[in-house]
Amino acid sequence: MQMKMHWACSMGHPVEANSEEELVRKAQEHMQKEHGTKVSREEVLRDAHRHG
Repeated sequence: MQMKMHWACSMGHPVEANSEEELVRKAQEHMQKEHGTKVSREEVLRDAHRHG
């Protein structure tokens, strides 16, 4: 069973993915589209959580 990765922006919007690459891409897209700002790969992975 693959562990899902979870991340949420400061407003609590959840992002879920099956890999680090997918999580970073989705988080960066969300931040740009919804908040007009950028988040680094390092920031996303620092705040991410894995759930089985």
